[in-house]
Amino acid sequence: MGTTDAMPIQTMRESLHLLGWLNARYGRPDRAIGYFELMTVVDGLNATSWRTLATIQLSLEKNPEALASAAKALELGLPPEEAALCQLVLAIAARRLGDTASSDKAAAEYLKTRTESGQGGGEA
Repeated sequence: MGTTDAMPIQTMRESLHLLGWLNARYGRPDRAIGYFELMTVVDGLNATSWRTLATIQLSLEKNPEALASAAKALELGLPPEEAALCQLVLAIAARRLGDTASSDKAAAEYLKTRTESGQGGGEA
């Protein structure tokens, strides 16, 4: 395959996302995680790919991996709603690993982000 025949990165990203999402949706998170891991290799600067990977890793109780993926997503920058989800992933994974201080800090960031974006339940 010549360089002109290569699949555009957007098409590859969309294909991997769809395959990962379908596997996650239909009860195959173990397979889904592979597609999302590949997405982060194909497009390592895509924060949403890292966020999605973190949520699936958390669902499989791969807590150290979920912490790392969520942190990478936050480092790359996300919209407030997605950043809030990453903070929640960090809080849950850290709590599962027994790191209550980090968990409490991430939970506070989650609540702060939700409140600032108008999604929290704390407004009057």
